[in-house]
Amino acid sequence: MNKRVYNGTFGKIVRTLGFLLVLGSSVFLATALILENDSLPFIDNLTPFADMLNNMLAGMPFVSEYAGIALIAGLIMLLWAIRRGLILRIVLTAVLVFVFIESAISGTSPIVPIALPSPDWLTSVLSSVSGLVNQLTAISPYIVPGAGIAAPFLLWMLFATKKPGRLSIFMLRIGSTTLFLAALMAAIANVFVTSLLTVDIYSTITIAFYIVTYLFFILGGAFGVLGFTRK
Repeated sequence: MNKRVYNGTFGKIVRTLGFLLVLGSSVFLATALILENDSLPFIDNLTPFADMLNNMLAGMPFVSEYAGIALIAGLIMLLWAIRRGLILRIVLTAVLVFVFIESAISGTSPIVPIALPSPDWLTSVLSSVSGLVNQLTAISPYIVPGAGIAAPFLLWMLFATKKPGRLSIFMLRIGSTTLFLAALMAAIANVFVTSLLTVDIYSTITIAFYIVTYLFFILGGAFGVLGFTRK
C-alpha cells in the first residue's frame, strides 16, 4: 500500500498556511520565552536577537493574543494536510484543541509556558465551555499534564511517519521531540516531585527545551513556506 501523501493545489495552500502560522507564532513564542528568562545561564546569549524581534513585534500588539491560536491552528492544518489516516488526525486534533482550551481557561499551558492574553471573542466562547472543561480536569490531576505530554508525542508520530520526508517536517519532528521532553519535565516538577521547581538547573533545562522547540518550529515553518510548490 502506498502511504506517501502528495498535495494538490488546495492541499498545498492548507499546508503552506499551516507552516506560516507555525512560523509566525513560534517567532513570537521563542522571543517571549527568551526575554522572560534572559537571566538564566546560556539563554542570555540569545537576548540581543530576541530584543530585535521584540522591537519589530512591538507595533503589532494583537500578535500576543493570537499566537496560541495560530500555533494550534497551524499544527492542525498541517496534520490534516500531510496525514492520510483518520485515527491519528482525529485524536491529535482533539488533544490539541483540549490543551488549548484548558490552557486558555486556566492561564497555564504544558506546551506554551507563558501567559498569553485572549481576544475578547474567545473569552466569550471559553465562558460557555469552562464548566465542562473544569469538570473534566477535576476527575484527575493527571489529565492536563497527560494531555500536555500526549500532544507532542502524537506530533512526533505524525512527523516521523510522514512520507515522503521533507526538511521542514524533519525540523518539526525535532521540535516535537524537545517539546515532549519539556512537557515531561514540567509535569514531573509540577505533579510528582514539586521540590524540583526550586532547582535552578532543572528549570533552566526545561525552559531551554521549550526555547529549542520553537526555534526548530521556526526553521520548519520557514522551510515549509519556501517549499510551497512541492507536492
